[in-house]
Amino acid sequence: MDVSAWERRLVGRAPTLLAILGVAAAAVSLAHFLYDIETLGLGPLPVLSLGLCLSLSVGLFALSRWLAVSDLSVAGTWTVVRWSLGGMVGFGALTALTIGIRLAEGRTVGGASLGLLVMATGGGIGGGVAGVYYARANHAAREADRRRDALVFLNSHLRHNVLNAAQVIQGYTTLLGERDDEPDEYLEPIERRSDTIASLIEDMRELADLFSGERTPVPTDISTLLLREVETARANHEAATFEVDVPPELYVMATGAVSAVFANLLQNAVEHHDGTAPTVTVSAERTPRTVLVHVADDGPGIRDDVKENLFDSAIESGEGRGIALVKTLMNHYGGNVSVSDNDPRGTEVVVEFRRPPPQ
Repeated sequence: MDVSAWERRLVGRAPTLLAILGVAAAAVSLAHFLYDIETLGLGPLPVLSLGLCLSLSVGLFALSRWLAVSDLSVAGTWTVVRWSLGGMVGFGALTALTIGIRLAEGRTVGGASLGLLVMATGGGIGGGVAGVYYARANHAAREADRRRDALVFLNSHLRHNVLNAAQVIQGYTTLLGERDDEPDEYLEPIERRSDTIASLIEDMRELADLFSGERTPVPTDISTLLLREVETARANHEAATFEVDVPPELYVMATGAVSAVFANLLQNAVEHHDGTAPTVTVSAERTPRTVLVHVADDGPGIRDDVKENLFDSAIESGEGRGIALVKTLMNHYGGNVSVSDNDPRGTEVVVEFRRPPPQ
């Protein structure tokens, strides 16, 4: 589910909003208790009402704490906050409306503020709990859709790549059979393609485990994996320049298959360049809840009409297979991928990973 930019920036403060509401409820409860003492004196009923209100405030604090350490996505976090605020406003409004009707009828309504506080706070807790279940249910439904699409992609990806590599090997083998002299110039591409098939099958094993649910995202240090893929890209593209700014120990929720994300982004940055000496800039940064990895090139860029639908093409199509793999993996990691123009020229792709929840 897409979320707005301000929601991504403020997601770390979302639990604080519920905590502030808990503090406000506790302060109003204490003020009501002091007023009861002045008018009724200290007795069991004022103490009981204070205990009831403070317990509801503690409920909001508990919901805030749970949200702060949960593994919910940005969209899921804001879903809980919206449901909690909706429950608080809804129940508070109904109670206020009931009190207003009674007053309009000329009746005396005693302890109206206490009833309003209890109903509003209780509605906030109930709405928040309902929001948790709603966010979890939506997440489960999206995961089911993603796994279905991922299996379609996995089948197409494997068939396409293995078939191409096998055809190349078969072609060179045929040429070797037709030659009488030393066939060394054909042995190297055969060996290279064989290694590609072996590597591809290993990647498919990682992806199959991930998509089937047997291997779930765990705290993974992507800095080492990212630097390894950069070195591989340097070896494969000697004319390209790779500028790297990646801090150590970038732990995110991912699996070993995350290497395929970086490999495809780096390969796209070089292969889609229109010059002979491309420059690719790789950087990473931490935010309170995420880690952002930037891969920027100085190539021709992507047309706006292509950019708008870059992630919408069918994943089983042959076009954009690399970016489709990146998007599919980031979906399973609960992350995001976006593309924009680089300044002054080229394309920048940003992949956003979830950081592990605080221990």
